[in-house]
Amino acid sequence: MQPDRLSFRGQLLYVTGTFGWSVVVNLHAGMILYFYQPVGDPALQNLIPKLFIFGLLPVLALVVFSARLVDALVDPVIAHISDGSNHKKGRRIPLMTYALIPTLITGILLWIPPTRGESVANLYWLGIIQILYNIAISFYVIPYNALLPEFGYNAETKLRLSTFQSIAYTIGLVAASASNALVNFYQDVMHVDDKFRAFQFAIWTIFLIGWASLLLPVFINEKKYIIPNRVTKSLNENFKTVLRNKNLVIYLTADFTYFISLTIIGSGALYYVKALLHIEEKHGTGMVATAVGLAMLWSPGVYYLARRVRKKILVLFSLIALSLVFGSVRWLGHFGMDNVSEAYVLAAVISVPFAFLGILPPVILAELTQADAHITNENREATFFAIRSVFIQIGQTLGIVIFTILIGMDQSQGLGKYFSGVFHNIPFEELGIRLSGIFGFGLGLLAAIFFFFFDDKQLNKTIKEMEDQHEKKAMEE
Repeated sequence: MQPDRLSFRGQLLYVTGTFGWSVVVNLHAGMILYFYQPVGDPALQNLIPKLFIFGLLPVLALVVFSARLVDALVDPVIAHISDGSNHKKGRRIPLMTYALIPTLITGILLWIPPTRGESVANLYWLGIIQILYNIAISFYVIPYNALLPEFGYNAETKLRLSTFQSIAYTIGLVAASASNALVNFYQDVMHVDDKFRAFQFAIWTIFLIGWASLLLPVFINEKKYIIPNRVTKSLNENFKTVLRNKNLVIYLTADFTYFISLTIIGSGALYYVKALLHIEEKHGTGMVATAVGLAMLWSPGVYYLARRVRKKILVLFSLIALSLVFGSVRWLGHFGMDNVSEAYVLAAVISVPFAFLGILPPVILAELTQADAHITNENREATFFAIRSVFIQIGQTLGIVIFTILIGMDQSQGLGKYFSGVFHNIPFEELGIRLSGIFGFGLGLLAAIFFFFFDDKQLNKTIKEMEDQHEKKAMEE
């Protein structure tokens, strides 16, 4: 028996979840460092002491890394629970439903530190709440992403869903970045004089919008559209089966390196606006809106090209282009135009590779999962997406750690002394921020080199065989 095909309306309902988790995840990633350890704003004070381990690794970076590490260890377990679930309402949506309330509670508590000044208590609080928050959102995101290859019953539908998701994700990214502009709104319009309190109100407002969007996909009747082959192997055997896939390992390695690069640049966004371009925070929101807004406009073009050009080629060119844009951060503020114009030109240029990299990698992963299901006769979509999530989280954590090390350097010792000698023409207060662009460039280029070895021809052959079999079975019924 063939399952029903998810209607266009159902596809849009599903995609609202992407907007929701994009908001809550990007809000956390983009604001957590600046909220707890702001730079260049006398109206805000550090909430966490600048402590170092071995004189190099900031304790804040260790806290962020620890939370991500715990989450990375838990994600495979969540995926295995989902792939092997025998719940009467499905393998995915029940877990997503259970995650909603814990995500709401921890997402609010994350921005309520015990004290308003520098305190070790804030450090412990951040570490504990981050762990709980990351686990809660993972119980939603991992089953949710696993639905993409299951709802995408053929290549056309997967590409369409991924395009819709990319648009939803970019809108969510804009909404998350709007917290910067909302700070000005709460201060100037709502007359909240305390900037710290204005930051909290702005963050909570955006978070609640994102969380409300997570509610909508749970109303889809999963069992109507999916008849899965449950995974019956143990957790260990399940992951061994997945990681024997050479193409997947290449994909994950490139993806991992790309996300280190992306997170370094993303963590520096507010610093670029304030410390390098010396413009107001609202332009940070404007830059993100410009980049993702234009990326949305390019989405139909990406959809058109991806149906006619090998996705591997498009991804390779996008990674190389993005690395060059990242490298330009080294000279930000020195391109011969006013700083506001420079900010928006950078945002416009970066929108092109973002459009391709937002749509194509999830489609490729969905195809990898379906090829595996075709060969093994077991649907382990959640495991594939969980492994990617683990690699992304470790990559994002390393990106945050690298950026935190760069902005926390001491000019008189260690890396700070070395880099200040090599780049003596850059003011030290800007050095770490500008170096982030160089790191972003190198890692982005490395991601392209890794992905060059991806064998897309064999993958496409397997997908074609699978779709032909499904069409034949549907005609027989």
